[in-house]
Amino acid sequence: MDGVVRLFLIGTVVVTLQWLFFGRLDLWGATPDVVLLFVIWVAVRYGRTTGTVAGFLVGFALDAIYGLWGIHMFVKTLIGFLISHLNMINSEVFVRSIRRVIETTLVVSLVHNSLIMFFVVTQQGMGWGHLFWMLCVGSTLYTTFIAFLAASFRPQ
Repeated sequence: MDGVVRLFLIGTVVVTLQWLFFGRLDLWGATPDVVLLFVIWVAVRYGRTTGTVAGFLVGFALDAIYGLWGIHMFVKTLIGFLISHLNMINSEVFVRSIRRVIETTLVVSLVHNSLIMFFVVTQQGMGWGHLFWMLCVGSTLYTTFIAFLAASFRPQ
């Protein structure tokens, strides 16, 4: 039970930081997604069920904040579920290898941002050209850079 409360508090802090700080680190419309990094970390470290529940809860919180009901919740739940099925992620190797962190974050972030772009375009009827460059290219690279920084400066 102590671990569940700890993960819930960490998730709450990460969503709050995303909303108040990282969401404002805008570079040409692209922002990093530290909530996605949290979901990846939880799914790799604690497994499919915990990753799926964490993705659902933080996605629900982001939907409540940004008003995109169902989009973040569905995509982050899907990512939390699928990330544990990837053969390239071995929890011990993932934690020790910066290259593995970058590769995984790049691929997962690209899939995540492509799904977000698809659902935003279909729900709100926006053009996909600008969103492609902002989300699929900009936010993917920005999130991967933040993951690189986090992996570089973590205690060994």
